[in-house]
Amino acid sequence: MTAPEGVSSAGAHRSWTQRLLILFNLSVIVVLLAGAAGMGWFYLRFNRIPRITVHNLTEAPKGQPQNYLLVGSDTRDFVDPGSADARAFGGQDVSSGSGRSDTIIIVRVDPVTNHASMVSFPRDLWVQIPGHDHAKINTAFLGDAKAGLSGPELLIATIKLNFGIDINHYAQVDFAGFRGLVDAVGGVTVYLPAPVRDHDTTVSPPRNETGLDIRQTGCVQLNGTQALAYVRSRHFESLQPNGKWKADPTGDFGRITRQQDFIRRAVNKVISEDLYNPIKLDQLVGAATNKNFLTLSDSLKIPDLVKLAKGFKSLSAGNLTQYQIPVKVDSHGAQSTVDFEDGTTPEREAIFDVFRGIDPNAPVAPPAPSSVTVRVLNGSGVAGQAGDVAVALRARQFGTLDTGNAARTTDTVIKYGSGQEAKAQLLERYLVSGAKLESQPTLEGVDLLLVTGTDFSGVLTTPREAAAALPTSTTTTTAPPTSTTLAGTTAESSVPPC
Repeated sequence: MTAPEGVSSAGAHRSWTQRLLILFNLSVIVVLLAGAAGMGWFYLRFNRIPRITVHNLTEAPKGQPQNYLLVGSDTRDFVDPGSADARAFGGQDVSSGSGRSDTIIIVRVDPVTNHASMVSFPRDLWVQIPGHDHAKINTAFLGDAKAGLSGPELLIATIKLNFGIDINHYAQVDFAGFRGLVDAVGGVTVYLPAPVRDHDTTVSPPRNETGLDIRQTGCVQLNGTQALAYVRSRHFESLQPNGKWKADPTGDFGRITRQQDFIRRAVNKVISEDLYNPIKLDQLVGAATNKNFLTLSDSLKIPDLVKLAKGFKSLSAGNLTQYQIPVKVDSHGAQSTVDFEDGTTPEREAIFDVFRGIDPNAPVAPPAPSSVTVRVLNGSGVAGQAGDVAVALRARQFGTLDTGNAARTTDTVIKYGSGQEAKAQLLERYLVSGAKLESQPTLEGVDLLLVTGTDFSGVLTTPREAAAALPTSTTTTTAPPTSTTLAGTTAESSVPPC
């Protein structure tokens, strides 16, 4: 396996810190920009935020929805080993130097409907890194010096390759930036039904890794340090009525739920604030500019942000929809990783379509053979079969780029790239004996990969009708569900009163 230059695929064991949270607090800044319109001092301070050029951002048409990639870096460069931060954040020795992406969030904002959608990618998600083999998605943030790609650029290319999502703007914040942002909005109140703490029993003696230790119950307001400990805790325990502490059995996935709840509450807090209070504005912008803890792409111009913020000002908490990708804990070699749940392709594709700008209810013109590129591999062992099939497909106007051999297989399979399922269904209708369809989001260079099996029996001159699928023709996926069945939650759902 190879990984980008300077990237260790295994790496040090680190937590899924800030999973769904840290950079979404940048929306706090965007929201409050509305109150700063016309204030010269604000423009001066905002211009001090570091900017970077990200060459592979996609320019979105004016007035159309835009995707913001929000990245939380795990760098601990600001941590003084002798300070209190060393326990809460971990020292520089547990960071990856320049920092990996510890939080990867895409927020899609529609300026017409004032609706925002958000999806988070687990940092240990196993994906293909462009130009390299598979690795954890956060390794892309280290960049590829040989290919001339910065960390943000390689991460954006990885998202495009694996999920077919374009990114229009980029923002990055680190641990201290998050703490400052929470303090700047006056803290965030969460609901705690019981006292909670972080307690790592995998080490001897057991210890508190994040500093989380809150004995109050009910509606508890967390300051920046407490909030960071709360969302970072990997060894979350709650005190039971019998006086014993109980570990959260859901582990990292329970943390995702806590972080999502925190985000919803943070959004409610910001929306309820006085956006025109200059003292609060100054505190928030100061947190954003302090010590360069926030970095933005130069695609984000102040007039654009102010316009965006005015739209956010009228955004109710119910207009924020959060999506959770169905994943599972897995392993690759000696690495503990996260993979997609088996059999969840329709759900995943439906979620990704939201950020691709695809309306699941809009009529879609069926693809034509001339729009489909295919690679053909011989898995049946019949001499010359791949070449013969390629010739037959070209006669039907398919684009066949190359041929080759594959391991012997019984079933003919069509593997399709991200968003190419309709093309796979079209090709399947041209095959006499049908084929199994399999999603392969990392497929490069072609739309489809056709692997003939021993059951392959030829190519039809004209395709079968779509409704006349062969009983023996099976697919591992179904049509993506409509938007009404997506597993998204709004900021108003499932929030205990506080």
